[in-house]
Amino acid sequence: MGALAKIKKRLFGYRADLPTAVRLDLCTLCQLNCPGCFMRQWNYCNHGAGYVKLEQFKKFVDRHPFVKRISISAAGEVFLNPDIVPIMKYAFDKGITLDIGGGANFNTVSDEALEALVKYRVYHMSLAIDGACQESYVKYRIGGDFDQVLENIKMVNRFKEKYNSELPYMNWQYVILPTNESEAEIQRAKEMAAALGMSIGFARDHYGYVPRDLDMIKRETDLDYRSIQRYSLSKGRFIPCFQLFKCPQINWDGRFLGCCSSHLSPGSFGLNVFEKGLEKCLDSDIIKETKAMLMGGGICENSPCFKCQFYKTMQAENYFLTEREIEDLASKFI
Repeated sequence: MGALAKIKKRLFGYRADLPTAVRLDLCTLCQLNCPGCFMRQWNYCNHGAGYVKLEQFKKFVDRHPFVKRISISAAGEVFLNPDIVPIMKYAFDKGITLDIGGGANFNTVSDEALEALVKYRVYHMSLAIDGACQESYVKYRIGGDFDQVLENIKMVNRFKEKYNSELPYMNWQYVILPTNESEAEIQRAKEMAAALGMSIGFARDHYGYVPRDLDMIKRETDLDYRSIQRYSLSKGRFIPCFQLFKCPQINWDGRFLGCCSSHLSPGSFGLNVFEKGLEKCLDSDIIKETKAMLMGGGICENSPCFKCQFYKTMQAENYFLTEREIEDLASKFI
C-alpha cells in the first residue's frame, strides 16, 4: 500500500486504490423470452436464477463505504426484484448513486417503483426497446408490451415534473434486427424518443446480423457495419476487461464475476463478496494475477479470463490493457 493510500485509509477508513463503483446484479429473473438472450438460451449460464434481498443489499453497502455508485442491472430484469423500492430508498439515504445502465425491458414496473426512480434519484436507465410499434417489438421481445413500456416511460416523466427532477436520464436502446431495420421504423423510433425526452442509441446484434441497407443504417444510426471487428483495443472499440479494475461485477448471490461478460468465461474466481467482502476478494492472488495478465503480464491459467474471447483478442493483437486505457474506458462507461 502506497503512502497516499495509507493516509486515506487512516482518514476515511478505506484504501484509495479500491473501486468506488461496482456492478451488482439485483435480479437475473426475466418475464420475456427474447431469442438472442444468453440467459434464456443457456439456462441462466453461470449466473443462476435469483435476486438480491434487501438485507443483503444493506449489509453490502454498510460493509463497503468506499462504494459510491452501483449499477444494478446486468443479466435479468431488475424490476422483478420484490425489494427494488426499499433498495432504491436505502441507497439514496446512504448517498449511493444507482444506475440501470445494464438495461431493462421496463414491461412490469409498479407505480411505486416508477415514482421511486425519480424520488430516490436513480441516475440513468437504458431501456431495451427494439422497434417502434408492438408488431415489430414483440417479434424479438417475446411476451413484451410496447404500449405498456411507453406508458411506464410517460409515468416516469410525470413524476419528474412532480419532483422537478431531470433524473433518471433515459436512453432508448435499439438493437438493429431483421424485424426493425427499415428506415421508416428507425426514424419513427428517433421521433418517439425525442418526444419522450429520451436519448436513443443504436447497437449491433450480438449474433452478427448484418442489415440489408448499410448506407441507410450508417446515415440514420451512425453504425458502420463495414467495420466488422467489434472487440478491439488497438482499434478503439469497447472491451469490458477494465471493469475488473474499476467497477467489478458481482452476481446476485455474491459471487465475484469480474465483468459484465462473465457468461463467456468458463470457470470461476471462487470468491464470494457477500462472504469475504470486496476488499479481501480484490486482494486475493487470483485477482491480482488476472489483472497482471490483462496488462500483459504472466498467464494465470486458473482465471476464468484466461479462456475468454476478450483476452484472446488481446493476445492476438499483442495489445494489452494499460493504466491509461483503463482510466479512459472507465470515464466513458461508468
